[in-house]
Amino acid sequence: MLDGQFVRYNYWHEVKLIRVAVVSPAIAIRAGLRSLLGEAEQIKIVGEAASLDEIGIDANVMDVIVWAPASPVDPSRLAASFAKLSEDASTALLCVHDDAQLAGDLTQLRLRAWGVLPTEASQSELIASIQALNEGLSLVNPSWFRQQLKRRSYVEADDEVLEPLTARETEILQLLAYGMTNKQIAGRLKISTHTVKFHISAIYTKLGTTNRVETVNQGLKSGLIML
Repeated sequence: MLDGQFVRYNYWHEVKLIRVAVVSPAIAIRAGLRSLLGEAEQIKIVGEAASLDEIGIDANVMDVIVWAPASPVDPSRLAASFAKLSEDASTALLCVHDDAQLAGDLTQLRLRAWGVLPTEASQSELIASIQALNEGLSLVNPSWFRQQLKRRSYVEADDEVLEPLTARETEILQLLAYGMTNKQIAGRLKISTHTVKFHISAIYTKLGTTNRVETVNQGLKSGLIML
């Protein structure tokens, strides 16, 4: 395999798999991502490349691109690299990088979904993120999101909720107060456990909390739920 050359992997079974392409200028990083994601039954690695410019022309064969770029990232070049992908907006992008500002740059692209994870993200976080993006959800590291909210002065002096919860988030918060697990909540609401996880992450962000006990206490204090 030549570095910098796009490689497509054949797949023969008509299975509902998430088709993933791995993009990074570093061979070792691509190999690491292939190893981590290859263990997931629902994920099929369909190709890899050293840059987004190489992989853009084959957007129709992939559902999610996992991109681990080198630093720094040029926002203008990023837009140019995704010009062809943005024509049909059929591909989602998961960026693995430690620059929180990339989240703002990705919002300017016409992608089906996008996400940013730090480089120390675990295997389970990578897999869950890909599954979420494939369902059309976008995501960002909760701590980064909280930092952005604070910079925009969303945090009030009286420690009120940063942003109103949606009806679904309020429903899940109430079920958390009942002590239900993610699996039980998913069964109750007829949604996937991965969707439950991302709703809970959004609740943490909006309430400025980091765990279930703190979140339920804040929900009770704010009058959002009751026991």
